[in-house]
Amino acid sequence: MRSVSCVEMHHFISWYVGLCRRTRRRFVRKVGVICAFNPGNTGMFSVDLAASQLFDAWNIDYTLINFQKRPWRLPSKYLVCRNIDKLGRFSHLLYWGDFQNNPVYGTRDFASREMKFGNARTVDMAVSNWARLHLDLPDLLGKHARVASIGNCFLGAHEAAAQYALGPSLARFADTAFRILPRETYSVNEITSASSSTSPPNISTGIDPAFLLEPKEYHDFRDAHYFGYHFARSDVRDISEGLKAIEARTSLVPLEVSWAVGNRKAKQKNLFYSALATMKKCRFVVTDVYHLAVNTLNHGTPVVLVSRKSSATKSSVDDQKKYALAEQLGARPLHLPLAEDASLASQAGKIIETYESLMDDQISFREVMGGLRKQKDRFRSSIKEIVEA
Repeated sequence: MRSVSCVEMHHFISWYVGLCRRTRRRFVRKVGVICAFNPGNTGMFSVDLAASQLFDAWNIDYTLINFQKRPWRLPSKYLVCRNIDKLGRFSHLLYWGDFQNNPVYGTRDFASREMKFGNARTVDMAVSNWARLHLDLPDLLGKHARVASIGNCFLGAHEAAAQYALGPSLARFADTAFRILPRETYSVNEITSASSSTSPPNISTGIDPAFLLEPKEYHDFRDAHYFGYHFARSDVRDISEGLKAIEARTSLVPLEVSWAVGNRKAKQKNLFYSALATMKKCRFVVTDVYHLAVNTLNHGTPVVLVSRKSSATKSSVDDQKKYALAEQLGARPLHLPLAEDASLASQAGKIIETYESLMDDQISFREVMGGLRKQKDRFRSSIKEIVEA
């Protein structure tokens, strides 16, 4: 019987270890949740918090991932990783919320930070880095990981893609991602049009991931003595006059909701839970902030969402996403486009009419919340299917 040499034994052990690793990848579920972490944005805090709550509740091994290392220290719960081989060690990779797979984000927000943090010298290099990490990953990883897009916005994707010749990459992502669950139907249509199929089986409608946060309790908003407000996105004018007009007609006291869209010094956790406490005191909240509206509705308080007139999405903070949100929730009457002067005072009458319609059930908030519950359940089931595949 021939003896086995040390070299042969070494080759056998290497082969066996590799086989074990490949087999383990197939059967051990390890989920990487890719987040658009923003230290100055309360809304993005709520999106990431929803991921943690969901996977904790399901007892699933997960890691929150961010692709860009900041000059300051990221919270320890985030893994900064952009190495393709290391990402391939996850069984599932989920782009969790925001505009992450949208060239609108890649060519602006991500590219700007990429150069600021020293990862690229030019815009073209920065955009190329974004595309590799956000569009090419399903191709690069092949069968090593299920790559899915969860609750992303694709508004304006085609126009932004055309500026940097990203159309083929966007199309390839639409075809090769395991599942894509855009957060509203406008985004579904946008990414579907990039696909090679007219009815791609991997694309279906989701909602914003922040809606997956489960409130501990709902309050009866009709008993509240305040109305909440916060404005930060649509350059709303005449705010003080508008608030006084609403107070005079409704006898409700205005109460500002704590929220941040660009304050890195603020502790977003504190702001978020303070905002939830304020919402419970309010009969309704009027705001121009997308994720404040999402969280207000999700926690059972009516919201009157105001925005500028709709126009093509050129950045992740443009107002078209608020139109899309209202339609997705069947809540168009709760969305009020501002006049050309963007004056809250000039729209106070319409805000009051909307409030009165809520109070006498001409606008059924119960129906809005019932529809939202169905969408949340469907979205949650879709995510469960993805991570169990």
